[in-house]
Amino acid sequence: MHSLLIWSLALATNQPGFAFTPPMFWLLLGVVLSAIDLFIQKTQPQRYRFYALMMGVAALISSFILWRGSVAFQFDWANVMYEDFDWQISYWMGISLALSIWIRPIFIVRKKFVIPEATAATTISEILSGEIGMVIYEGASWKARNEDSQGIAPRQKVYVLRREGNTLIVIPDRLISNS
Repeated sequence: MHSLLIWSLALATNQPGFAFTPPMFWLLLGVVLSAIDLFIQKTQPQRYRFYALMMGVAALISSFILWRGSVAFQFDWANVMYEDFDWQISYWMGISLALSIWIRPIFIVRKKFVIPEATAATTISEILSGEIGMVIYEGASWKARNEDSQGIAPRQKVYVLRREGNTLIVIPDRLISNS
């Protein structure tokens, strides 16, 4: 069986013999890891996604670097495959780590979290025009700035226009109800 596989691979590459070289190993590993990530992506929790893809891309990069090195420097594959294989694994792990740190976050889609603005609040203290006072907003006390030209009395209903940091921008209820 083993010789039949080597013979068929040699026949496919038009070579008298077939040698499984390091670039082929890393190419095969890259394709397998990338395919694994694509097939099991939906079953993984969000925080574990794309790690196998990054390792697969790193294996493809390692394959390309070894292939280009073999063309440029005429590597002896026996030396590279068996004696210096630990260096290849180190490079692959380094490239995988770099891709996981800098490239993987680009692929992670995070949900935008927007705090909805409430429509109503109640003043605790008097808020003069353009000044800051306190309001009860969703059960908690907040700093609020009056956007109206007149002051707002305590225990009055106000409407929240927007939020700037921890300060709510409010207008009195009478401006909305009179319109």
